[in-house]
Amino acid sequence: MSVFQDLKKYKGLLAIVFFLTLGNTIGELYLPRLLSLIVDNGIAVEDVQYVLKIGGFMLIVTLLTIIVRGSASFFSAKAAMAFSRDLRKRIFNKVNHMTFDETETLGISSLITRTTNDVGHIEQFVLLMMRPILRAPLQFVGGLVMAYLTHRRLTAIVLISMPIIFVLIYFVIRVVIPFFPQLQKALDRVNLLLRQRLTGLKVVRAFSRDEEEEATFDQANNQYYQLSTRINNTMSTVQPILAFVVSVTTVIAVYFGAKFIVDGTMNIGELMAFIQYTAQVMTGLVMMSRMLTIIPRTSTSISRVKEVIDYPSRKVGGTTRLNESMYAIEAKDLTFYYPGANLPALSKINFSLKAGEVLGIIGGTGSGKSTFLKLLMQFYEPTEGDLLINGIPINEINTDDVRKRLSYVPQQNFFFSESVRGNMQYSNPDITDENIIEDLTVAKAREFLPNDNPLDSKVVRGGANFSGGQRQRLAITRALARDANVYIFDDSFSALDYRTDYEIRQALEDRLEGVMTIIVAQRVATIRHADKILVLEDGEVKGYGSHDDLLAHNPVYREIALSQGEEEVSTDESKA
Repeated sequence: MSVFQDLKKYKGLLAIVFFLTLGNTIGELYLPRLLSLIVDNGIAVEDVQYVLKIGGFMLIVTLLTIIVRGSASFFSAKAAMAFSRDLRKRIFNKVNHMTFDETETLGISSLITRTTNDVGHIEQFVLLMMRPILRAPLQFVGGLVMAYLTHRRLTAIVLISMPIIFVLIYFVIRVVIPFFPQLQKALDRVNLLLRQRLTGLKVVRAFSRDEEEEATFDQANNQYYQLSTRINNTMSTVQPILAFVVSVTTVIAVYFGAKFIVDGTMNIGELMAFIQYTAQVMTGLVMMSRMLTIIPRTSTSISRVKEVIDYPSRKVGGTTRLNESMYAIEAKDLTFYYPGANLPALSKINFSLKAGEVLGIIGGTGSGKSTFLKLLMQFYEPTEGDLLINGIPINEINTDDVRKRLSYVPQQNFFFSESVRGNMQYSNPDITDENIIEDLTVAKAREFLPNDNPLDSKVVRGGANFSGGQRQRLAITRALARDANVYIFDDSFSALDYRTDYEIRQALEDRLEGVMTIIVAQRVATIRHADKILVLEDGEVKGYGSHDDLLAHNPVYREIALSQGEEEVSTDESKA
């Protein structure tokens, strides 16, 4: 998929810019000719009327050239900005549908840099391509033709100086091209360290690692500085050398032009026009040289953006539409391997869940609890076995049809820099304030919000202005705001005290009556009243049943329960 395919939508603007730039170039090439006529046919023979006549026409041409040039700038900027907007949207949409491991493969910091910095480079290139890159060859060729028509013998001086400029441009491009990929990677590294510093601020300060973090950042920042300096130093040599070549060419042209005037083979006005045409030819070359020095950096940005757009992202879900409510979930020998993993994260999982039932999932860290939820929400697809929704394999069902019937409280709660109302409406844009207040009450979140205008309370990004328990209650409220068939709580009560945990679960029993509920927890107290409990260990099922049955007959569940102070069953019950 081409990075520049969106430019096709702006063919009209590009055509307008082309003709305006052409008109601007013609006007600039015509002005020296008018000047030569004024000098040779007006001033030389003291014809004031001729000077005023041609001078007035020259003024009109100048004004038209300015208007045309300004219009070309306006339309080129409009097209370039619209193109970069569309390109950023394409990248965002692509990343938005990537799986977690795909975003980690490319790197989150790198994706941010590609969407901002690299797109900015491409935007500037497109802007330059529509005017300076288009104008430079027109000005170069047009100036060369007009210089030739003005005086053929003097044109040879201009032609002799061109190889020097071309050799210089080739040398600069040859030297700097290898450094641009390194420069962008160095910028990715700087962004990564800055992002880690900001997101991991508490950990850094808790372990007094400020100096070490500063030293690491300084090293990465210095590497970026060294590469930037090396590239800029090399490219900065172009301008003074080009200026020197242009100046020498002009001096030589004036010298020989003066001789031609003495010989009577050239007029003063023609020499003045020739000097201006020479300047335009050289200016065109300088502009093209600048563009050519920008191309290496832009080509690096284009390849980085293209890598994201063309990344072979895995598709999840199928085409089967789910036209009814979700009323049954069943796993049959469900097995899943993370990409590149040798061992399964889940192995031969079996269970069933129907509408109105509560499934509790318990297990230690790394047992596969959250992995199962990722499969249910179609972040990944099963490797082996089946995960059935209403008897249909989940990988055959349309992703949107599955997700819009789920409501989810994540393990790590995230909130946007919005009001409480705005964050609650994220799961259901149509929910009323009255319903939000009801859900806040169910989740015991109403009590820590102000009495006046509680829904207008500001939530800092990530919910940093609330405690861990308060964030969990707000996340539960956000999940309740959606009218779903399945409510998923991924370790969503861990930051709550036992009393609040119990009160919320009691309120949820009435609120979620008739729907499926999945509660992932590490505390037995959180799931003991679930209809079914799935015990996981190292991705395998170690127990499946009710709390009482598992406590009596399942050693893994019994060990977890006893370690958390749950009551011990009697010896007789254990033997039963």
